[in-house]
Amino acid sequence: MALPPKTKRKAAPTISAPEAPPRVSLIDRLNVRLSHTEQLLLTKYLSVLLRSGLPIDDALDLLLQQAKGPLKKILTRLKDAVTSGKTLADGLSSYPHVFSSVYINLIRAGEASGMLQENFEQLSLQMQKEHELRKKIQGAMMYPAIVLISALGVSTGIVVFVLPNIVKLFDSLNVVLPPTTKALLWISAVMTNNGLALAVAGVCLVIGFLFARTFTPVKCITHWITLHFPVIGTIARNTNLARISRLLGTLLKSGMPITAALAVTISVLKNVYYRRLFTQVQEALAKGGTIALALEPYPHLTPPIAVRLIRVGEETGTLGDMLIYLATFYEQEVDESTKNAATLLEPLLIVMIGIMVGTLAFSIITPIYKVIGSI
Repeated sequence: MALPPKTKRKAAPTISAPEAPPRVSLIDRLNVRLSHTEQLLLTKYLSVLLRSGLPIDDALDLLLQQAKGPLKKILTRLKDAVTSGKTLADGLSSYPHVFSSVYINLIRAGEASGMLQENFEQLSLQMQKEHELRKKIQGAMMYPAIVLISALGVSTGIVVFVLPNIVKLFDSLNVVLPPTTKALLWISAVMTNNGLALAVAGVCLVIGFLFARTFTPVKCITHWITLHFPVIGTIARNTNLARISRLLGTLLKSGMPITAALAVTISVLKNVYYRRLFTQVQEALAKGGTIALALEPYPHLTPPIAVRLIRVGEETGTLGDMLIYLATFYEQEVDESTKNAATLLEPLLIVMIGIMVGTLAFSIITPIYKVIGSI
């Protein structure tokens, strides 16, 4: 496995751990929002304009002339902040619901080290890779999801709209119905007579589950299941490692100290177990340890290959480059895993749909055949 070339380390700017974001009014939260694509384009435009030699205030002016809607309001706030003597990061901090702490701290580090354009470029690359990773996972799961939803929709339609019309026919046949037919008729009766109540209960269950997911004990359960479930667990682990490696590597290459970079990384981690792991890493570094030694006891979260490469990066002073290399490696692994998972799911879905169709056909046709055979 080829290792990335060693690069010169950049001077680390003075930067503290991420602070609590300022309060944002409900109106701004609802009206001032940018999609991931809009944030990516804004970052790329600023990177290109700064590379061309434009000062940041002129670059904001140029973008402001063409901006509309929420983007125009954000750029106006950024322009006001810069012209009043504040930093661009201070202006971005006014919209913590739009710009993550990673984004804000990368810009703050760039302004402190005089590498704002380079950090915009690093940030746009990191956001582009994050966008591609998300799209790959969504694209691989799209076909199985459409097939499964379609099959469930057709089955529900048959049970709700077709079966009630032939109940009277079955009652008049004077024949013993098979268990599958009785079960389908019972399901049809329940859904027909209690459709509204079932719909309300389903919506309440979904809302309750989404609300419950915000509590740490529930997160621990769902995240543990995700990490240990066959096939899905491998994809989830590699996805987390790809995002963490690229994020931490990007922060380090921007010139941010490892302690501040870890604090920013931990602040945006969603998986409970990886958040706990890197909190332990942060504590180990504070005591004089290394990242590799702190990660080594947890091979189910960080495989030995990742630990070895991180150790090499720490020993050679190329930790940022090594983490970017690891991120690329795990992004490729996620791409292959999602493709393989989709390939495996397709025949399973076909078999499942076949069983559903066969059960419905057997349940409806069998009583009719019994009557015809008894004539």
